[in-house]
Amino acid sequence: MRHRRLKSTLYCLVLLFNCAVAAASVVGSKVCGKACRQTFRTLRFSDAPDGVFFAVQECSSRLYQQSVHLCWDIHCSEDVWLSESATINQTCQEINDSQFPPHDIIDGFTDDVIAQITRFNATSPGRVRPFDVLMLPSQAFYDLWGRTLDAHDYVWDYHYYYGWAMGVFWVMVVAVGLVNRALVRWEMYRAPFFKAKQQSGAWFKRNITAPATFGRRCVQDFGGWGTLPPRVQTLTLMLFVLINIACAVHGYRIFEGYGYYPTIGMQILRHVSDRTGIISFANFPLIWLFGMRNNLIIWLTGWDFKTYNNFHRWVGRIAALQAVIHSVGYTALILQRGGWDYFWRMCNMTYWWTGELATIFMCLLVGLSIFWFRRRQYEAFLLLHIVLSILVLVTMLGHVSIFKGDYDALVWVPATIWVLDRAVRGARILAFSLRFWSVKAQITYNEDAHMIRMVVPVSTSLYKIDPGTFYYLMVLNKWNFWESHPFTVASLPRAARCVAESQNENTPLLNYAPTTSEQVRGRLGKSEQEMTFLIRPYDSFTSRLKEYAEAEQPKPAVVRVAVDGPYGKPLPLERFCKVLFIVGGSGIAVPLSYLDKLTSFPTGPKLICIHWAVRQSALAVDVLGRELNKLSGDNVKINVYVTGTDSKNTGDKDIYRLAEWRFQRLNVEETIESVLDTGEKGSLAVVTSGPARMADESRCAVAARVDHSSPFIEYFEESFQW
Repeated sequence: MRHRRLKSTLYCLVLLFNCAVAAASVVGSKVCGKACRQTFRTLRFSDAPDGVFFAVQECSSRLYQQSVHLCWDIHCSEDVWLSESATINQTCQEINDSQFPPHDIIDGFTDDVIAQITRFNATSPGRVRPFDVLMLPSQAFYDLWGRTLDAHDYVWDYHYYYGWAMGVFWVMVVAVGLVNRALVRWEMYRAPFFKAKQQSGAWFKRNITAPATFGRRCVQDFGGWGTLPPRVQTLTLMLFVLINIACAVHGYRIFEGYGYYPTIGMQILRHVSDRTGIISFANFPLIWLFGMRNNLIIWLTGWDFKTYNNFHRWVGRIAALQAVIHSVGYTALILQRGGWDYFWRMCNMTYWWTGELATIFMCLLVGLSIFWFRRRQYEAFLLLHIVLSILVLVTMLGHVSIFKGDYDALVWVPATIWVLDRAVRGARILAFSLRFWSVKAQITYNEDAHMIRMVVPVSTSLYKIDPGTFYYLMVLNKWNFWESHPFTVASLPRAARCVAESQNENTPLLNYAPTTSEQVRGRLGKSEQEMTFLIRPYDSFTSRLKEYAEAEQPKPAVVRVAVDGPYGKPLPLERFCKVLFIVGGSGIAVPLSYLDKLTSFPTGPKLICIHWAVRQSALAVDVLGRELNKLSGDNVKINVYVTGTDSKNTGDKDIYRLAEWRFQRLNVEETIESVLDTGEKGSLAVVTSGPARMADESRCAVAARVDHSSPFIEYFEESFQW
């Protein structure tokens, strides 16, 4: 029943997009020689060895050789039969060590003799026994095979075109990103500061680039089933889906009597199965490219890793669905032609069973990448993802082995992308420290604040630390040293100001240090050449860090770490009149990473507002006492929202004077509106980093306030999602 529904659906779609398939076509000269040969494929001549393949008969039967030369003489030009004869001759030398005779084998045949030769078609005369006379195809039978071969070439041309269309689409997407980035850079060059009082391109920004796909959910998941990217990404992916559908159902010539598959249904199954298989395979390089953290197009377009990770997941899902259609279509075709006996015989062929396994592995890849599993079992997800990806490439190499290398590049390109990504990761680790195995980090845990501090020395780093970048950390002490997790760093190379913040694998990422490592070494002591990560412990990797710290209390625990980075890019916050940070919990890393730069920039923001929601007041007290107690600049306003049940009635009272404390939930709408109405009516940057609901509320509030007559407002979301 499932096969019938699939067949019916494909039938309707293909006929809808190929409504002119019934039109007759003239046999082209390029298929003339093959058309003659194809008409003879079901004939057996008595002078050929018994039970031989058709190719052997071509090389050994004089009756066949004369018959096919006569067919060429009637229907084809000399250059065609010369080329076709040379092709057969090469085959004969390879399989039979014989020669295919030249055209003079039919010298002496008059028109009258040729007219008396028996004509045959697909069914008449019968094929019960071999023929001992010359044979020629009827005009109608020859025309049918000519039309079949012409249609076959037409369809395979479109297979080729639409396989390339996958890459062309994303080249155009990247080109749009390049143009957009160039225009932004040009605008920055012309007007270094976003002081405009009116929003340009307001409609497009309000309705396309800024909002969530539906309603208010973008970072928040839909009942644990997954998330949807911002609207502009969703529209891009929808267009890609539509192109994939159009490419799968267009570009066929289907008609009754098609030589290889006489029925319409069998033709649709064969052609659509071929097309979806080719398009699925053509998507492989894109899947691997979008999934790598060291991705050239990230740098070219300026879009973040999260954007390309969304593309990676959805292109992978589309390719897996196409692989399923390909496999199910071919299975249905095999069952129609020969039943289960034929199917089991096919299963003994390498290209067949490797293709079936590749489809199964792709389905497992998609199934084991669901939102729930990624978030709760990240290490298992990552290990299975790598193993299954390797198995997919290996089995696909076996599946396309019958094409003798024509499609091997679609395996080796993803493999090369993966190897290059690992090589660049290694180079980044070495750039941080040539003796990466000897980098020792100190870890402490504050139970009241529920926060881990990891301090990593940076004295050997070959690069500077910019705001907006993050690092992947690997702890080398245990067997699972290969696990790497991203964390934000906020590093201020000044006494008592060297601090950083990070989160678990599901939360925002940022870092900052305004000077190069050489300048740091010139002005600071060895103990101050370090960056500090503030890590909220959750499960897996971060819970193990907590265990390390607790095991050595009260002194810091020492672990060996490898540091892979930096990744990301700084935000141009210094170009705005006002900057509003809306953060939650460990998201305070974002303002910490930028504050030193923003407060020291001569023509920087006139107002910097930090609205920070925390569950434990101890976390706010700790950060205020360590990172924010020497904050310079009267233009910085800090508001702390305590949403838990504890109070701020203990500790140094001077610390509390650094911020305005409120024991209530942070109202995003009111906060943005109040900052817009405060002070100068200039441009505003809204930066959010925190819980999913907070981020989505901020996005929605900003999108609603994008208007041509309103002050320039820009939204930045610092978050990381697997």
